[in-house]
Amino acid sequence: MTVPPSSADTAADTAQQALDWFTRLRADDLDAAEREAFEQWRMQADNARAFDEVESLWRSLELPARRVRQAERRQRRHWPRLATAACVLLACGLAWLQWPALQRLGSDYATTAGQRGSYSLADGSQLRLDSNSVVDVDLTGATRTLRLRQGRLFLEVKHDGRPFVVEVDQARVEVLGTRFSVARSDAGDEVILESGKVEVQAGDQRQVLAPGQRLTVSGERIEAPQAVDAERLLAWRDGQLRVRDVPLREVLQRLADYRGQSLLLLDDQAGQRLVSGSFNLDQADSALDALLSSQKLRADSLAGRWLIVR
Repeated sequence: MTVPPSSADTAADTAQQALDWFTRLRADDLDAAEREAFEQWRMQADNARAFDEVESLWRSLELPARRVRQAERRQRRHWPRLATAACVLLACGLAWLQWPALQRLGSDYATTAGQRGSYSLADGSQLRLDSNSVVDVDLTGATRTLRLRQGRLFLEVKHDGRPFVVEVDQARVEVLGTRFSVARSDAGDEVILESGKVEVQAGDQRQVLAPGQRLTVSGERIEAPQAVDAERLLAWRDGQLRVRDVPLREVLQRLADYRGQSLLLLDDQAGQRLVSGSFNLDQADSALDALLSSQKLRADSLAGRWLIVR
């Protein structure tokens, strides 16, 4: 195996080297030269730290070492094919980690992890973005259009005689002078109306929202609106996360997002606990530490990109 030079330019490169070495060290045909090369590589502090994080993740997942060795013996003749597959999976994983940065390229407005933004649009409307959010804006046509590519936004639309449409995945939110938010996530898109009136369209379905209501959209299916405490749900505008009887997993994910990390929660039962409270998003590290302590959980960071909670 050829391992990239230890003077990696990025944390992702170092993490990849650590994963490569961790896998190779468990092969039956590892020779003395490779072992020596690994020891030389690990002498670098960043490399040693990345390797320790990989080992910690392995232990936390509690994979029986005996079963792993047996599987490796059965598969050792297929090592080249397995190595190729591992490299492909790793490349896909690294590309996924870089997706937020790629989304920001060429966008009109964007924020990074832990950052919020406020913008005055050319038509006088006010746009606010939550952490890790990306939008494109076109105000030149007969219909003003904004497309949410990632994250969460809040809009205060100024009336100028033209309709204003927000596009997110397969849904369209049409407004004319109102205050509302739109959020995009893998679990489904969300619309919350603070004041005014909006109509949400997805496929053949249409739904009008009243102030203080929220609805979610999954693909082309619009869920029934629900009455909510819009002020509490929109507290992110002031740097606050206020929750009431929300599953712990969701709260941990929001705090991890603000840290620019993906959540790996190893205790599914703990993730279902309902929690209430107020958390300062501008001090996400402290908020996370306090929450973990109250729930008697602990967390580790892998390569700065994953938050592993157990």
